[in-house]
Amino acid sequence: MEPVKVGKYFFNGHPTAVTQVINPAENKEGVYLRTTTLCTGGGTLNLYSGPVAPAYLGDPAVHAIFGGVDGGNNSQYTLPFPLFIPAGYGLWTVANNAIAAISLSWDFLA
Repeated sequence: MEPVKVGKYFFNGHPTAVTQVINPAENKEGVYLRTTTLCTGGGTLNLYSGPVAPAYLGDPAVHAIFGGVDGGNNSQYTLPFPLFIPAGYGLWTVANNAIAAISLSWDFLA
């Protein structure tokens, strides 16, 4: 198994509202999402990607690319592999409680 590189850029947060991580306008060539770990805080937390932001948690109009749901426990989920986010796509996260947390690292393609 090859080691996964930690990205130069990072975000750590408790996203109780739709929170922008990467602006689509800043994603000129694409992004490698290197590492992602989230804790549900006993609720739901999703990570979205697309040319526009989700309007709300569970918005079916935007790609939900990673997430976790656990109504009774604070479960932790780790993305098992890096993802490529196409140029012009942004990254957003949102949860339904203040305990939920997410940590990401990424690199922009040059």
